[in-house]
Amino acid sequence: MEEFITTMLPEKETAVALGVFDGVHRGHREVLKNAVESEGLEPWVFTFSEKSLPTGKSGAKRIEPPEIKYSIIKTCGIAHVYAPDFSDVKDFSGEEFVKEILVEKLRCKKVVCGTDYRFGHKASCGAKEMQELCEKYGMEFCPVDKVFDKGEAISSTRIRAAAENADMKEVELLAGYPFCIETEIIGGKKLGREFGLPTINQPLAEGYIIPKFGVYVSAAYVDGKFYPAVTNVGVKPTVSEENIPAAETNIIGVDKELYGKKVPVFLIDYVREEKVFDSKEELFERIALDRDNAERVSLCWIENRGEDIKKLLGFI
Repeated sequence: MEEFITTMLPEKETAVALGVFDGVHRGHREVLKNAVESEGLEPWVFTFSEKSLPTGKSGAKRIEPPEIKYSIIKTCGIAHVYAPDFSDVKDFSGEEFVKEILVEKLRCKKVVCGTDYRFGHKASCGAKEMQELCEKYGMEFCPVDKVFDKGEAISSTRIRAAAENADMKEVELLAGYPFCIETEIIGGKKLGREFGLPTINQPLAEGYIIPKFGVYVSAAYVDGKFYPAVTNVGVKPTVSEENIPAAETNIIGVDKELYGKKVPVFLIDYVREEKVFDSKEELFERIALDRDNAERVSLCWIENRGEDIKKLLGFI
């Protein structure tokens, strides 16, 4: 991935897709497609380092892990991503950005972006200014219209709202893939093993969307294969007093140590709210019921969507 996300400059003339691409949703992929389908030009993305985003973007919770984001961008056909710190260019005027970054550094001959893309100091420039600057510097300008679903433009904001409302079917519809948790697995209390329900524990990364607390049908990708699973997102009130949000997943058909690994867990559908049970026994009885019900739904999703998701996310 280091060669893909690069600070090296292109040797060939390029078509450059501009954007933050948070979620790399269906609308974003139209922008990427227009860059990729540029005859004779190498398709690149200009974005910003994950640790340095424009003020207007950094206040919003991120949607997907960086590994997922850049895997999708790569599978769309992009050759390289140029991602400097925002601080390196934040004071550039619109023309300085176009001349010094796109023309001189990236050898750009075609600029592709959404019609609402902003650039230049304090986001002072938009599509009109980009059109004028492209004409001045001899580049083709390709503004890409928004993609609509249910009469409303697909956006990262809609995806965040759907996740926070536990509408995982809406998340998958808008993004084209399910909500994903992919933090490193940590050790837990191993209470599940006492009841034949071993789980993996994943902390929820700071700065990222936390879905509505509750139990979800899920699918976990382990060693090149999807497995049905059930996931609890929340603070485990029956067995923990730490009050730290995390995801706890029982992967059906996998019973081995996964500590220290990053296992992508995809939330497919919402089952119920997180609740306090009177005892651990009652809690795990309900988890067993949730697991059995979730297995059928998850297996159906894996059969119908699994291969497409593998391809989109670069798993195969």
